[in-house]
Amino acid sequence: MFGLSALVIAATITRGCLPGELGNETLTIHSLDGTVWVSLQPEKGLYQVSNAVRNWQFTGDLGRQATNAGIRTGKDDVGKFRELVFDVKGAVPFRGTARLYEDRDAVWMRAHYTKSTQGKGLAFPFLVPSEKGLHSFSYQDRTFSPPAFSTSKTCTPWLLFDDHAHSMVVSPASEFMVTTMVGDGKSAIGVAPVDRIVNIPAGFNQDSVLVFSDGIGSAWDKWGAVLRSLFHKRTPSNESDVLLKSFGYWTDNGADYYYNYDQSKGYASTLLDLRSRYREEGIPLGYMQLDSWWYQKSTNDPAGHVGGAKKNNRLPIASWNRYGGLMEYRAHPSLFPNGLSAFQHELGLPLAVHNRWMDRNSPYHDRFKISGVAAIDPSWWADTVEYLKDSGVVCYEQDWLDQIYLNSPEMASKVGIGDAFTDGMADACRRQGLSMQYCMGTPRFFLQGLKYSNLTTIRTSGDRFEPGKWADFLYVSRLAHDVGVWPWCDVFKSSETANMILSVLSAGPVGTGDAIGKESKANILKAAMPDGTIVKPDQPLVPIDATYLGGATRKQDPFIASTFTDHNGIRATYVFAFPRLRTNRSVVFKLADVGVKSSAYVYDFNTNEGGFVGKDGSVHASIGKSDYGYWMIEEPTISGIVLLGDLGKFVPTGKQRIPSLVEKKDGLNLSLRFAKDESDVVLEGVSSKPPFVKVIRGTATISAFDPGSGRFTMKVRPMPGRRDAQLVIGS
Repeated sequence: MFGLSALVIAATITRGCLPGELGNETLTIHSLDGTVWVSLQPEKGLYQVSNAVRNWQFTGDLGRQATNAGIRTGKDDVGKFRELVFDVKGAVPFRGTARLYEDRDAVWMRAHYTKSTQGKGLAFPFLVPSEKGLHSFSYQDRTFSPPAFSTSKTCTPWLLFDDHAHSMVVSPASEFMVTTMVGDGKSAIGVAPVDRIVNIPAGFNQDSVLVFSDGIGSAWDKWGAVLRSLFHKRTPSNESDVLLKSFGYWTDNGADYYYNYDQSKGYASTLLDLRSRYREEGIPLGYMQLDSWWYQKSTNDPAGHVGGAKKNNRLPIASWNRYGGLMEYRAHPSLFPNGLSAFQHELGLPLAVHNRWMDRNSPYHDRFKISGVAAIDPSWWADTVEYLKDSGVVCYEQDWLDQIYLNSPEMASKVGIGDAFTDGMADACRRQGLSMQYCMGTPRFFLQGLKYSNLTTIRTSGDRFEPGKWADFLYVSRLAHDVGVWPWCDVFKSSETANMILSVLSAGPVGTGDAIGKESKANILKAAMPDGTIVKPDQPLVPIDATYLGGATRKQDPFIASTFTDHNGIRATYVFAFPRLRTNRSVVFKLADVGVKSSAYVYDFNTNEGGFVGKDGSVHASIGKSDYGYWMIEEPTISGIVLLGDLGKFVPTGKQRIPSLVEKKDGLNLSLRFAKDESDVVLEGVSSKPPFVKVIRGTATISAFDPGSGRFTMKVRPMPGRRDAQLVIGS
């Protein structure tokens, strides 16, 4: 994992003067700036991680003497480090490592099991914090990993922070399917194998990561960066597959055509007519998602209990119209008589397809290795994904992950079974060029996603997106972002403006599920260009530090989240707020709270008004009848121009519309992208004096300037036969 090159050097013996001193003879290492210390007193078996700035100490006891202790230096994919290494003998003998990165304020720890162990493993690290009264936050071991201001005992990161947002994040860093957090976050913090494990083989590595920061968001950023480096996980571009790049149509739970269709047409013809309708209306579609209705299922739930014979009682009895588990992963012939490939060819769109758990009575059990309700046989995955590839599928969605884990006991009792399930899926999809989406994942599946470059999206909200799910969606989007996966909010209706804005601000997929004739073309084209390209920010919308603090103290101030688009240091910050308590609708936040470091122009999307706020000022606003507030904040450029961008889009400065924006001596140099046959784009901005425009490619004219507000409008067109324009705006 690390490509480690290390040199063993003589142990440093320190006498006194250490943060949280352990004893007279202690091995110590510290970060270059002296912020974080790691200490070991071998004779007593005591170890400690300390934050010298905050005077936080976290002390552990090995329960016996540490032998062969020393200090090493080296470099891995995270960076340069110093580390303590030692051996511990006993019922569970292991080789211990505590690695401190020189410039990351991050500690990586490992217990390397030197002998196989029957039954329960050990907790390492297992730390007692000196600081009392820290707030806690984690993700629960439940469907879609809902957030909790407490410490959930599962494979999840724990966030601990004080009233000033000074923070630490600690989590498992390997073997996610069989490890868990232990303790309560107040009197103890630890990482250990799950209780159900029956045998831990020699060579098993139990890893963890701990980071410190002066802010909550920055702590999450550091934690995610370390883990992604350890696993060589590069966050894919937010246009890396068709689900991320283009607006799509979804048929999952909450959509009008979820286990439903026009019975005079049939399922396939209903969807084909929808495609024709969207073409006639000029509504772009990049792909179509087929949910669990398209393949053959049983009537049994994940635990094997018999359920109802029909999913939708108004539709015919057939194995596709059932609630239960997978029987055969092939298109049902009554829906697609000529097969899935023929339907996709007629549809003319790539497909994203859903799958459930393996039914206990599926004939696949006779041909492939199945553990519980999970396929762990590479041959099953190879055969299945080859069928999908031949059928025009570009993304495989694995749903019901929480129930698959719960009802496949070997995943938690035997090392490697869970990996066989997720590795087989990822490897088969990678070979065929398919991306993956996880759905109904518990936190361990989010962390497991660090292993797979083709896991591009993950559901971070319950079925059918709506305001009651907004808070959970944003907290869990933070987890998805840190493990290098883009969040997906789930289906909603295109007329629901607030849901559309949040989906776009997630920087992940955007898809709706309206019946024919109920679609809102206007809202869809505020989310995407006429060719279907979603205009989005650089990163997902996530809660600001004040929102975590408010949640921890049960304040009822509105929930506030932010994201941004950054063009060579010219940054547009997008802020979204909604009430936690309906009667409290006053929004107040400082510019610094959303990462803005100087005076800035604040534009209100709901009122189409704006104004400047001083460097140390605050934004004061009220949430109106729309039940949300939405603002764009920009610092003025050297030229005095604030480019608001294409206000016909929910993200006016998104790089899909404005690929390049650079400040030069002559003004703002920018390029615009147009969809095919798109004739013009209106740009807006703010200037203290009448602006000018110099056209390099295309045409552009300033059509309006208001001296009172400084607002200006300009119309830009591409040259005939081209889909771009380039210009300079100055004042």
